[in-house]
Order: sequence, then C-alpha cells, then structure tokens
Amino acid sequence: MISPITDNFWPVGEGEEAYLLEALAKGIGGDSDIVRRYEQRLKTHFGARHAIAASSGYGALVVAMSACGLRPGDKVLLTPTCPLCTVYALTFMRLEPVFCDIRPDDFTLDLKMAERLIDSKTRAIIDIPMWGYPVAAQEVAEFARDRGLYYLLDIALAHRATLNGALLWTYADIATFSTHHSKNLVTGEGGALLTNNARLAERAREFTRCEYRADKPPVLNFALGGLQAALGLARLGRLEDDVRHRLATMQAISQRLTNPYLEPLPLVAGGEPAGTRLLVRARTGSNAALLAHQARAGIASDIALYNCKALYQYPVMREWATACPNAERMLGSITTVPVHPGIRDDEAQTIVDVLNNFQPENAEEFQP
Repeated sequence: MISPITDNFWPVGEGEEAYLLEALAKGIGGDSDIVRRYEQRLKTHFGARHAIAASSGYGALVVAMSACGLRPGDKVLLTPTCPLCTVYALTFMRLEPVFCDIRPDDFTLDLKMAERLIDSKTRAIIDIPMWGYPVAAQEVAEFARDRGLYYLLDIALAHRATLNGALLWTYADIATFSTHHSKNLVTGEGGALLTNNARLAERAREFTRCEYRADKPPVLNFALGGLQAALGLARLGRLEDDVRHRLATMQAISQRLTNPYLEPLPLVAGGEPAGTRLLVRARTGSNAALLAHQARAGIASDIALYNCKALYQYPVMREWATACPNAERMLGSITTVPVHPGIRDDEAQTIVDVLNNFQPENAEEFQP
C-alpha cells in the first residue's frame, strides 16, 4: 500500500500552551494585549514600520485595498495564475480585475502587456508570488510608481521570499499575507498587513478595529482574535528555521532530479523562494501525465488538487477573460511538490525516485 506524502504539516511546538493560557487569562479580543504584542513581533521579524493583524489573508487584502482608497469601478491589474481568493477580494469590493499575463518563466507581471492594459480607471497592481517563488518586484514597483499606481504584494504563500537580499514584501506599498493552516506561518485562520507607510497603516487599522461609533464613517471589522495571535507569537520565532529546512529539502530534491523530461522552475534573478512548495516543470509543455504519475505515487500536488488554470478559464471569472498565453502554459506544465519540515529524508528520496521515473506519453516525440 502506498504511504501518501501530503502537504499537511501541523507545526506544534514547545511553549504554545503557555501563550494560549496567558491569552485566556488576560483577554482574547481583537484589541487585547496579546494581539498588540503579536503585531510588535511581526514588525520586528519582517523589519516593518507597521504591522496590522487581520482575521484572514482575504480580509487583509480587503483592508489593504480599502486603505489605498480603492472604490467600486476602479481597476486593478493582477495575474491570472493567482488563487481565486485573491480575485474574490476584488469582486467583493466591486473592483474590476484586469488580468495581465506573466513572464514565460516566472510569475512576474508582464510589464509590456500591463502598459497596454492601463487606463484612466486603473488604480493598483497586485503581484502574487505563487508557491513562494519571488517575482521581480523591484521592476514592477518602479513601473507602478512611475504611473501613480499602488503596488500591493499578496505574499500569502511567500512570507520570507527575498529579492536581492531583501524580504520581498519591502518592495510594495503594502503587503498582505495569510496564516491559514496551509501556510508557512500557521495560526489556524488569520492574516496580516505590512507597510512602511504611516498613512496606509492608519487607514488599515480603521478597517481592523471597528469602534461602532456614530461619528465615525462605516468600516469593516477584520480584527484577529487573541488565541490566533497567541499562536502567532509562539510560532513566529520558528519561521526562519522552518524556511531554511524547506529550502534545504527543495535543494536536495532539485539537485537529484536527473529526468530529462523535467526541470525545476527557474528563479528570478536575485530571488530566493520561501520554501512553500517546489515547482517542477514538464519540458514537454503538458503536465497531465506528470500529475497522474504523481497521484499514483501518493505525492500531493496543488495543481491537481485545485485544478489550477488561468482564472479566466473558470466560468465564474469568464467575464474578465483576456488572453494570457504564458499563464496558461505555466499552469499547464508545472506541478508542486511538498517540502515542508515534516518531510523526512526517505520521503524526499521517494519524491526524487518518483520524478526521475516519470516518462511522458509522447516521449518518442520529444527530444530533451
């Protein structure tokens, strides 16, 4: 019987109960001391002037766009390789998503296409470093700034991804992430915003600390509870070590990948991933046989699990369809591989063996 290698990783560690019990004793509301301490620790860990805890990554993105003053009818450029939850934050706010293609070998927004898509209603660009793989954020940030647009990074899958030695989030006007149980930093549910802009931070707090006062404008309440903040406090100190472990597993698998039909997805120049998943690309251009091969071996893949494709190819997003061939090729050729700290050395070797034993159906037609 196949023993599955899953993406499930429950990062339970020492000392967590003490934080939770302290929160229960002193207060677990969104304005409690434990939440303020968590935000302070987030600031220190990520080197941010401002950190605001939120109830989810989705909520954090809604708050970030609200802080930027985006209003119904405004347009936001983003890539169709992102998760549905990212674009749902836009449609919830009645913003218009404008899908822009990616570059051929990474998830960075194609700036030549972006130039053609921008019009008088465009207010912001959101970049999404999928599965922890950094985007060329410096280029996109400069592009956005030169055109008077906000640049947001949704780093739900890329907490500690870096570019040119700096944490990726630092290139954005405001960045958001999730601490959902599937992410690298886990509080069960939760999210956060990071920014060095005091005005954006003040506005963001208004949307996460609803005072319910008649003399204040109506806002939404996206506060994080104290129990989640307690877990975040306990686990944030382990995040850097966890990412190092993930990167070591990624490297070990990549270095032993000798199958001529497969290749690790290249990184942007100067980029280091967050170790969320290892991405492997089928050089034939189609991942169908690879996903089936991986499934038979019991190795989890997000591409198969979520039926990943360019978002406008889903019926719910069809009204915003625009041709993004690089995005379609990317999602039609890659697979994800688990590399979390729970992956043992023998499981990493099993992954290597499974990948190296893969042979595409049209192998005779493809010359590596």
